[in-house]
Amino acid sequence: MSAAKKSAETAIKAADAKASEARAEGKRAAEAELATRIANAEQAKKVAERQLAELRSDEDGRLRELRTALEQDKMKALQSQEAKAFRDRQKLERKLDEAQRQLQQRTAGELGEGAEIDLFEELRAAFPQDDIQRVKSGQEGADIIHTVKDAGRTCGVIVYDSKNRSVWRNSYVTKLRRDQIAAKADHAILTARAFPAGTQQLHLHDGVIVANPARALVLAQLLRNHTAQLATLRLSADARAEKMTRLYAYITSDRCDQLLKQIEGRTEDMLELEVAEKKAHDAVWKRRGEMIRSVQQACGEFGSEVHHIITDAPPLQIVTS
Repeated sequence: MSAAKKSAETAIKAADAKASEARAEGKRAAEAELATRIANAEQAKKVAERQLAELRSDEDGRLRELRTALEQDKMKALQSQEAKAFRDRQKLERKLDEAQRQLQQRTAGELGEGAEIDLFEELRAAFPQDDIQRVKSGQEGADIIHTVKDAGRTCGVIVYDSKNRSVWRNSYVTKLRRDQIAAKADHAILTARAFPAGTQQLHLHDGVIVANPARALVLAQLLRNHTAQLATLRLSADARAEKMTRLYAYITSDRCDQLLKQIEGRTEDMLELEVAEKKAHDAVWKRRGEMIRSVQQACGEFGSEVHHIITDAPPLQIVTS
């Protein structure tokens, strides 16, 4: 091989070696640059992740603050509503307490006034010929004073008291007996819901007849007739006292109690019959109305069809209620 050829081959090898070295150096530089870039990217990623975490943390904090504020507002609103409800409840309780105090402060006469008025109206309706007066609240005397009249002549007096109480007191009788004496009345009737222990419905207590309100009107009728009859007979005081004793004995007897119960039972039966009769009448009136409307409907259709035949016009539209 010639020297020139060898020299060329050597130069080629040297060039190849330099090229290989350059390539290796370039590869190393590229790898180093890539590593740097990767490292920078990782660093940027970490920074971005940290910033994102900070943003999320800040957002969570703001959400927590907003949630806390909303919860506080909700709590304040609930507290305000509860406070208002508490104030309203206190007002209602104060009104109820005041009403209870006023009820407790009412007198026995005021509590019994409703029953007294009812009895007063019943007596006036039953005995229009007599003089029946109701004593005003606060004045001395019985609740009602019943002066028996016969042909314009005064025959006697009956006094009444009403006690709408759940507990019996002997003072009720004591007071009415005193009023009876003051009014010079022949009889005294005390209507009450509560009775002395061991008694019920009808009882004679220290000369005063204690009766259930349901029996008051029947007793008034009995005593009124007795008073008028005694005045007609013009008996002596002893005879009148003896008749009254016998009458009171009869009023408190089992026979009288039996008859009064029979009267009450028949009265209740009549009231029930009245209710049943009204219901029956209502059913008949309802059925009659339905029949009348049915007849009206048929008459309307009849007239419409005749109108159609005569005029060839469409049948009239019949509207029924």
